[in-house]
Amino acid sequence: MSFTTFYKHHEERLGRVFEIYGRLVSRYPMVIIAVCLSINCLLFGIGILYLESETDTEVLYTPRGARVYHDKARLDKLFKDKSGSNFYPHGIVGLNKECHVIVQTKDGSNILTPSYMEEVKRVDTFVRNISQLKNTTTSTFSDVCALRNGACVASGDFLFTAKFNKHILAENVSFPIFSRKVISTTFGNVKSANGTLDFSSMIFLRYYLRQDTTEASVRSAHWERAFIDVMTSFDSATVSIAYTASLSKDEELSKNISGDLKFFALTILIMLVYASCATSGGNCVSERQNLGRASVLATCLAIASSLGLLSALGVKYVEIAGIMPFLVLGIGLDDMFILMSCLADAEVKGSIEERIMHTMRTGGVAITITSVTDFLAFAIGATSVFLGVQNFCLFTGTAIIFCYLNQLAFFMPCMVINERRVTAGRHCGTCLRTKSRQELVADGHSKCFALCCGGEAPRKRSDNEGPLESLPKLVLQKALTNVVFKVCTIIVFIGYLSAAVYGCVNLKEGLLLSNIVDKSSYYHTYAKLIEDDFSVEIPVAFTFTSPQSYHDPTLQQKITDMLATARRDRLVNSDIEINWLSDYRASPLYQGTNESEFVSGLKQFLSVRPDHANDVILDDTGNKIKASRLYVISNDVTSTTDQGEMMTNVRRIADNFEIPLMAYSYWFFDFEQFAAILPNTLKTMGIAIVVICVMTILFMPHPFLIACVTVTMTTILLGVCGFMYYWDMTLSTVTMVELIMCIGFSVDSSAHMCHAFITVEGNTRAARVHAALERAGGPVLNAALSSIIGVTLLIFSSSYIFRTFFKMMILVFLFGLAHAIFLLPIIFSKFGPISVQDNKEVPESSGQLLTTEQKVVPKI
Repeated sequence: MSFTTFYKHHEERLGRVFEIYGRLVSRYPMVIIAVCLSINCLLFGIGILYLESETDTEVLYTPRGARVYHDKARLDKLFKDKSGSNFYPHGIVGLNKECHVIVQTKDGSNILTPSYMEEVKRVDTFVRNISQLKNTTTSTFSDVCALRNGACVASGDFLFTAKFNKHILAENVSFPIFSRKVISTTFGNVKSANGTLDFSSMIFLRYYLRQDTTEASVRSAHWERAFIDVMTSFDSATVSIAYTASLSKDEELSKNISGDLKFFALTILIMLVYASCATSGGNCVSERQNLGRASVLATCLAIASSLGLLSALGVKYVEIAGIMPFLVLGIGLDDMFILMSCLADAEVKGSIEERIMHTMRTGGVAITITSVTDFLAFAIGATSVFLGVQNFCLFTGTAIIFCYLNQLAFFMPCMVINERRVTAGRHCGTCLRTKSRQELVADGHSKCFALCCGGEAPRKRSDNEGPLESLPKLVLQKALTNVVFKVCTIIVFIGYLSAAVYGCVNLKEGLLLSNIVDKSSYYHTYAKLIEDDFSVEIPVAFTFTSPQSYHDPTLQQKITDMLATARRDRLVNSDIEINWLSDYRASPLYQGTNESEFVSGLKQFLSVRPDHANDVILDDTGNKIKASRLYVISNDVTSTTDQGEMMTNVRRIADNFEIPLMAYSYWFFDFEQFAAILPNTLKTMGIAIVVICVMTILFMPHPFLIACVTVTMTTILLGVCGFMYYWDMTLSTVTMVELIMCIGFSVDSSAHMCHAFITVEGNTRAARVHAALERAGGPVLNAALSSIIGVTLLIFSSSYIFRTFFKMMILVFLFGLAHAIFLLPIIFSKFGPISVQDNKEVPESSGQLLTTEQKVVPKI
């Protein structure tokens, strides 16, 4: 038995299951519709009561179970929040409440002049005087600020000292360290030479807030809100400001995505119009526009049901799931076009039950293959370590399953009802019985009346198709007989692969914060300046979390060597460290004879050096050090690749130290995703590809077809990844979500064409290609076009997430379509499988695809 014959037997066995359902739905369509609607409405109604959302970007995009969570939990127990007494920014363990202001000269001139510094001082005074009224209590910055020695802590205080003003007048401000302070992150758009700051057009001010108690944290949060509201009112003739608060990123991202959901309603309208146009044709009886609208309704019900079910199960809605409806609408229309094409294939003289059984036998298997592969891609994606990716995949995967079920339980019964109407000769709009156009004219009615009111049941496949279904495949069938067209297609494909490989090699990682919010947002202005004009230098704490004999010279030397190793890393500043041990050893208070004396002298030292007091934790007796930390500072690590690498490097140094040691920075919550994104993306995509290949084997067990689906899936994904580079996209958690989506869609069109080729009848490869294009060419093209139209509105979106989604969907649908209707038919016409039974009657023609004697008989 040949593989082709085995496949046909396998297809028949699968088809029998769908035939049984086809018989059932053809007999009880109204019952099935009623059950379907009841379940969908019940799920949505119950689930919407439990709908909750998650907007914390730290929770959404820091990998679940990441090391930074464990490290932070340990450090929180050892190092208490000192924002109410002795606050130093480098000692922050978690994200701190703080507000930032960037002051820049409007004309781009040097801000290091007395007149500009007066304006910077005015900005500082404006911020400190912002007040917030809550429960009859007015709070200004001095009431909520983080404290040190009883004074508010704000980065940039040194700017307003007499010493700094004196150096400005003398034009000899030392850089990057001034008066024992690292000032490289305070100035933006810098020019310096020989250790002197010559030029800067921007100054960065940070205002730190208390959060050491619940009450203080709440008051600080209220003041943050007042800060955001009031800063828009600041005005100056010479300087402009950009600002943000610790709550801004989450709020602006959420606002950005939610504001663009209005496009969903417009998309539904457009899809209704397109579905109606694509299914139009025939006459007033055979017209099928209502079926197109029914498919859109079935898909909308699926979206609502998935939202309701998962909300009821406690899955939190994430803003990125806002792209799910645009995605699922295209999938629903894809299924509709396949089912309607299979119905058109059915023998028109057969009964309604026979036609529906035929539709389910061929179309049911086809849409099952693509629905299962799409679902599995998202099911694999739901195992991601990123909660945002996981929840998005859960919502979308569930919606795909409901979409598939609704096509069977809502659209198919609607198809039965429509077939009953057509068979009874009823008008598509009024459902009143009517006559054919010829009969109406013969009865004395006008031709216009006959055109609008007359019609009859279709007699052949073309009577069931509109121009958008019939014309494309006719063009394709003709083009694929042309040798020049085939050669040009192969050449274009080779160029496509070359460009894709080059793009993949040069694709970068990372996600700019300025991209994730609307360009009109105050946060975008701030983030853009940070990315372009300021250095990002991160303090990293090397922390001993267990008691050590710090008085031991051997241990002291090992610590010194460890820090030296860290400072030799290319991403770490080689000149700066914050080291209580070395400063203590250099002080006259140092005592190192034994541990008792060491600790006694250390206590005196810390009393005069409060900048180190937060970094040494004594046990309950006060005679032993139970934990301590020392710091290095990174170089400017603005790229996300460098940030992830720096975190990995310092952790490796700590892990290789012979004593338990931890490398930590609160910035690692962001950096974790940068380090995990590439391996997690490759792992998720790899698993998904393998699983989809296995499912292809189960549904289409033919080596040639399996190879075709696998190769096309790989080359489509290669093209998507490669062309991301040409379209200015990077690999990030956002595009990772979209790549997972592309895995399923890269299979759909190819699978439909492969399934059509192997199931149609034909005496030659050319005849089978012709028949496969007849059955699947129109549906595949219309499915791709409907999906593209469904996401086109997103090009006007202000959301980076929606815009990249639009780009990725355009790429995968266009590449998938090109593979399915151009490349695969060429491959099939030369190497496609054909059974001995099919081949024994007529040898393959080298000329046209079909002769008169080679007419294809649709498989019933």
